[in-house]
Amino acid sequence: MFLFTIGIIAFLVFTASRREPSTTPSPTPLPPATAVTVLQATAVIPVQLSEQTAVNGIPAASFIILPDGAVENIHNIYATGQQRGNNPQAYAKVGDSTSIYNFMNSFDEGNYNLADYAYLQDTLTYFQGSHSRDGLAVSVGLHAWTAIDPAFANKDVCVPNETPVACEIRLHRPAFIFIRLGTNDAGAVTLFNSSIRQIVDIAIANGVVPIIGTKADRVEGNNANNDILRQIAYDYQIPLWDFDVVVETVPGRGVVDKFFHISVPDTYDFAQPTTLQTGHGVHSLTALMMLDTLLSLIS
Repeated sequence: MFLFTIGIIAFLVFTASRREPSTTPSPTPLPPATAVTVLQATAVIPVQLSEQTAVNGIPAASFIILPDGAVENIHNIYATGQQRGNNPQAYAKVGDSTSIYNFMNSFDEGNYNLADYAYLQDTLTYFQGSHSRDGLAVSVGLHAWTAIDPAFANKDVCVPNETPVACEIRLHRPAFIFIRLGTNDAGAVTLFNSSIRQIVDIAIANGVVPIIGTKADRVEGNNANNDILRQIAYDYQIPLWDFDVVVETVPGRGVVDKFFHISVPDTYDFAQPTTLQTGHGVHSLTALMMLDTLLSLIS
């Protein structure tokens, strides 16, 4: 009943909000927008990961992707953020109900067993407090363009003309930010592409390392939005968490209803085979692996 209710709300928000985003600029400084070039996946070369642990037989290097120049770029963005006073032990999330709710929360609640992935414990502890934070750039039915529209910001805590993404960065001061969107952006390829690029621009301008995440569903009828996300990661030389690759090993690609929510494990005990046969089991674990890789790069 909960997922059904959430789904109905998401559908209503999606239907009611398909208008052009506000042209009111965010107070967060933006570098020049990157021109749209090719809307297709581009091969990237992963670095040698310090841990080659696989998930459901898929090597970490297959879904934790760093384009050629990403390591240097990560260092530069991170250094800028530290000069601005960002919290090195915090990360933020941008996403909707299909991607974010039930994502990482158990790692703050202590309801987990890493089992074969125990090497991730130090990283998990390092980012304690961010795992269960949904933040101000997470909401049911969120589109890429509503994440950068001040009309959708929380008026109780965000300043006038501030976008949800800029508001979350200002208040949480993260070092990293997961960008997990696309389900509600079906049929709006150009707008999705430009909006994700603006989110990346906002993050980089504020010294926050953007982490592009692909999605499990095929709501648009193909893999167009994931291909756009891969292209953006390549163009900006930033981390790509290619969840789409590893969720292929989960029954039904982890999608459980017509609103494209992904399945939740009964327990985040990774010693139990059933945990890695759910969307969010794989979702949370692989995201933690991405954070672990990034932490090893800037340490």
